[in-house]
Amino acid sequence: MDKELTKNLAMMLKDPFYLKYHLMPPGGWLNDPNGLCQMDDTIHIFYQYAYNPNGGLKHWGHYTTKDYVNYKDEGITLYPDVYTEKDGVYSGAAFVENGMHLFYTGNVKFPGKHDYIHSGRGAFINYVYSKDGMTFSKKETLLSNINYPADMTCHVRDPKIIEKNGLYSMVLGARDNNDVGCALVYNSLDLKNWKYAYRIDTETPFGYMWECPDLETVDGQDFLITCPQGIQQDGYKYENKDSNGYFKVDGKLAYDYQVLDYGYDYYAPQCFRDSKNRLISIAWMGIPDIPYKNPTVENGWQMALTLPRVITNVNGELYQYPVEEILSLRKERKEVVLDSNPISLEKTCWIQFQNEKKDFHIRLGNLGLSYENALFTLSYLCDGYGRTSRHIEIEKMEVFEIFMDTSCFEIFINKGQKVMTCRNYSLEDLTIESNSPIAMQYAGMNSFHIQYK
Repeated sequence: MDKELTKNLAMMLKDPFYLKYHLMPPGGWLNDPNGLCQMDDTIHIFYQYAYNPNGGLKHWGHYTTKDYVNYKDEGITLYPDVYTEKDGVYSGAAFVENGMHLFYTGNVKFPGKHDYIHSGRGAFINYVYSKDGMTFSKKETLLSNINYPADMTCHVRDPKIIEKNGLYSMVLGARDNNDVGCALVYNSLDLKNWKYAYRIDTETPFGYMWECPDLETVDGQDFLITCPQGIQQDGYKYENKDSNGYFKVDGKLAYDYQVLDYGYDYYAPQCFRDSKNRLISIAWMGIPDIPYKNPTVENGWQMALTLPRVITNVNGELYQYPVEEILSLRKERKEVVLDSNPISLEKTCWIQFQNEKKDFHIRLGNLGLSYENALFTLSYLCDGYGRTSRHIEIEKMEVFEIFMDTSCFEIFINKGQKVMTCRNYSLEDLTIESNSPIAMQYAGMNSFHIQYK
């Protein structure tokens, strides 16, 4: 590990908000997960990384694991060391076939007076190959601005590769000249030579840019998982203007958009199939261009990744729930009836409620959790650092689970029908109480074991 990373990591490990069972940068900044894949018995998790905790020039960091519990930091894998990515190694994906193929966006800003949307930006699709997932070939550029449809802006990025019946397809997020989001699809027979095929869009405009597209078939239905930017709030819907969610897809038409995660801190999910044929999703526990803050910057790091989640199709709706390996981290489980008498909890814990009555009001540390008139509300009572409240409209709440980890939490309603992910910064002891009796199980959580490079 280089000197700057060593310094940042030392500061991070002393931070009271250091996470115990989520992946973070080894000091510095982390955002989008990239290149998620399994090759042989090893799961590879790449991510955008910058040395400065406030962001900056992007590289690709790299973790590996065999079991989602024990991890190894493999250091920085991709540096912006060629012209076609001189201003950052941006997001991309892995495709495993006779080795590992990485496809990613190389960002270039040209000098001059530009808005870097309609002019001034080079969006290159770059490629490297590895036999072992550790040592990579010389970088190649496969696509550039001249290869995109004429009505596209300079914002084309985030390749994801899929294969069906011997035909490879690359899905790219895009923004057209009318500032309308869409996904572009390119086809190839050899993973090197790509030809534009078609675009996926909606009948009416939905957002100005679709980032991080991921085209997946789940139980016979095609879904486009993506992050539409610039969505107007509609009541309790779309409380984040840079949304995250999925469309159903019928050929070139995307329809029936649904939000994946309703929290303050969730973006850029990416999926892969593991050796058990589970569709696993990991996302950035953050969001771009936010007005709220993370105090961990003062200790040399910022952001994290969500728990790995299994994606399933339940009657046309995507459910997501942590991989079973995460549940193995639970310590001894206890069962109680929660009432107005506070119960002390570990700051890394799992909590489950069986909701026998329709409405509840729970205080969990500095958080208020309520369900009333088919509306779940999360409220920060203090220490939100700009975060206030988020909502989920849901008719029935039967099982309600929270995975707490020092400075974050992930909420799963009805085994993943609805999900909410947020950061939370409180130095107070963690207690829980309810205004009326509710059945509760809880357990402390053991930590990930991470071997830093």
